[in-house]
This record gives sequence, C-alpha cells and structure tokens, in this order.
Amino acid sequence: MKHAYLIIVHNEFEVLQQLLYALDDVRNDIYIHFDKKLKNIPVLTCIYAQLHIIQDRVDVRWGHVSQIKAEYALFTEAHRCFPEYAYFHVVSGVHLPLFSQDYIHDFFRPKKGKQLIPKMAASSFQSDLKMNRYNLFMPYFAHTNKFISRIAQIGWRLAQSIQQHLHIRRYSRSDYQYGSNWVSLTPDAVAYLLSIHKQVLKRYKYTLCGDEFFVPTELSTSGLDFRIEYNDYLLKHAIGSANAKVYRMAEYEELAQSGCLFARKFSAVDMELVNKIVELNSMKG
Repeated sequence: MKHAYLIIVHNEFEVLQQLLYALDDVRNDIYIHFDKKLKNIPVLTCIYAQLHIIQDRVDVRWGHVSQIKAEYALFTEAHRCFPEYAYFHVVSGVHLPLFSQDYIHDFFRPKKGKQLIPKMAASSFQSDLKMNRYNLFMPYFAHTNKFISRIAQIGWRLAQSIQQHLHIRRYSRSDYQYGSNWVSLTPDAVAYLLSIHKQVLKRYKYTLCGDEFFVPTELSTSGLDFRIEYNDYLLKHAIGSANAKVYRMAEYEELAQSGCLFARKFSAVDMELVNKIVELNSMKG
C-alpha cells in the first residue's frame, strides 16, 4: 500500500529537495504546502513518487490556528486524490528520514490501524493556558518585525493576566491530549478529522499551539475507538525555548544511533550533515 507524505514548508528549500530525494519511491505520494508568505516557489523534482503542490495556500503563523488550517489543506488534497493510503504522514520541510523507505514501510506494516504520534509532555497548567484561555495576538506573536512581535507578546501576557484575574475561560475541559503535530494517521482517522473540519477550526481558533492538541484530542474523544500509540521512535528532535533546535554535524552519531525513523530540524547552514543523513538512510534497512 502507498503512503502519503504531507509536507509543511516555510523555507530551507535545499533541505526540502534532499528530503524529496529520500522519499522518492513508487510507494509514496508527496504533497507540499508552501506558506502563503513565500513569494517564490522552488522548482522541485521527483522521479518515482507523485508530487502534488497545494494551490490554496495558508498564511501560516506560529502558535496560531493557521497551522491547523495548513494541515487540513494537505489532508483534504491527499484524501481527495487517494483516500486509501496506508498512512498519511505529516512532516515539515526540515525533516529527514534516518532509515530507508524499505525499513519505514516495514515499520508501519504491523502498526496497521494505529494512529502514531511522537510523544511529548505537557502539564495541566500548560494545557489549561493553551487550550481553555483566549490566546489573543497570536498572528503577530512571532512576527519577523521584532517591534510588532514584542507588542503582541505584551498584549498576550496582559490578556492572560486579565483572564486569570477575572476567571475567564473559553472552555473548562481537562481531557485534552497532547503530542507532536508530526503525526502518522490511518485513512479512517483522516476521514474523521475531515468530517469535523469546521468544528475543529472553531474550537481551536483562540488556542496556543493547538496543532499539538487537536489530532490526539479529537480522535481520543470521538467515541470511535481510534487506537493511538505515542511512540518515542517516530521522531528525533530537541525542543528549545519555543522551536526545535537545528542539528549540526557534531551530532551525526547521536542521530545515526537514535533508532528514530525521522529527525528534525536540519538547515542549509550544514549541508554536509544533510547530505550525510541522506546517504545514511539509503544504506540503513
């Protein structure tokens, strides 16, 4: 059975082309969403995999519901083209596989019917703040203009303080589930998420990093007995103050010995590492 790779891209086109090279297999179809803010889209090539570029692009903002909208754009197009992929994998343009496609397909074969989500930890305080409160100013929170970003962050903190003082909540739920947004889902799960598309965008409109909550939360509370597996070996990444760190050549052995299927982030600032990882996954498995 074929797999669909749904790639969310903001920059780092050199890394993206190497990712495509690593995924270029007749058993894969590749769907790419380029951030609407990008003025110039690179010319990309695949030999064996079918490559689809999403035309209706989203202006993606960190921490904002637009991140969920970008995922939905990918789910919608991939499901429209072929609703029976064995798995739909959501990855970024700065992911790279650490194993061959033979190994990755063999890994997922016995997982059939399970939704695989990289494990992450969140406290009840974080869940309450991110999901039950109104998170205002998020479109500008990580703006490239530092003045605008600073004003948005001050506004966000002020709004949070007022809500806590006045006991204001959007919701009072405590059943949120948390995990990385870089998920691997079955056709049934994707079809269900598409069926509640409008409700999800409404529920997660004022969340902070709601993309890390919506898939496990909506599937686990659906009443449809989706089997969710939180797996430590899907993704190797290290979270810093907000974003994942960029790996460098000094960490090659750590990556190679991790046992994880994928790793992120990679950057063109260290193409030696990128090329060596691509060479590695062509040999492993």
